[in-house]
Amino acid sequence: MRSPARASRPARGSGRSSQTAPFYIALDIGGTTTRLAATRKRDTADMTPLDAYPTPQNYHEHLSYLKGYLRSVQDAYGAAPGGIGVSVGGRISRDGASVAVAPNLPEYVGMPLARDLAVIGNCEVRLAHDTVCGLLGERRFGALHGEARGAYLTLSTGTGAAVYLSSDGCSGNSGSTGQALSIEFSHQLLDGNTRQCLCGQIGCLETYTGGRQLALRYGKPVEAITDTAFWQTFVEKLALALINLTQLTRVAVVAVGGGIALNRPELIPWLQAAVDARLRNASLRLLPAALRDRAPLVGAAQLLALHTPTLLH
Repeated sequence: MRSPARASRPARGSGRSSQTAPFYIALDIGGTTTRLAATRKRDTADMTPLDAYPTPQNYHEHLSYLKGYLRSVQDAYGAAPGGIGVSVGGRISRDGASVAVAPNLPEYVGMPLARDLAVIGNCEVRLAHDTVCGLLGERRFGALHGEARGAYLTLSTGTGAAVYLSSDGCSGNSGSTGQALSIEFSHQLLDGNTRQCLCGQIGCLETYTGGRQLALRYGKPVEAITDTAFWQTFVEKLALALINLTQLTRVAVVAVGGGIALNRPELIPWLQAAVDARLRNASLRLLPAALRDRAPLVGAAQLLALHTPTLLH
């Protein structure tokens, strides 16, 4: 894998003809990969990809790279960005300024990410959990459009989910009523599970579904595991968690994204069958994320257009 220092940068002078128009940066800091994109609108799925590289585990190393990279982007666009929306693979502090919990990004916890990026970009910065950003993207432009109560599930380096609850059948516009909330979906405890999670708890769902934990346990990436019994257990544990989710929140549809789901298209039909076999007095539809791995980036840009009360950190 290439190092961030060798990542490609936008050509000097690109976008000069539109330098009077504002532009925005969407940043998706995942446990494995970081992606950047630029857009002229905050509420759009039309973005220009800028870069993708392995996420540095060292916070200060990553910040130093972003400082140089964002300066080159500003030079290319002829101005500072109008804002930076950031999707992060970790729970965000209640004040929206830093990462509070992140088993897959431990060195980012407690660091002033919003302030540091605001200084670098000389602009407003908003943070949200990557599942919230995926939810916002899918709700506005993807599989959750028009759903009053829905959820976004990511199956990747970690397992995570966010829910959107509204009392009406709103269309998914960024200004519609309702609230989005990341939930500790992957850290619900499974009866009889004695495995220790990277978060420190014993018995988390993530020990059966999290890409990093499974790779550490099996010595190879999840996509390389072909054992039928492994996938049967994966589906069984995850289906139970999804049933718990819909019984507790009454969400009716879940958009499923993340590398594990995107690389194994048969997984969602398996999960749907397992959910249907056990769920009673409710219904739950599982759909592939329409925006695929772009959902968190699209949602990150939307953060800049949202009314703050829409998000519950």
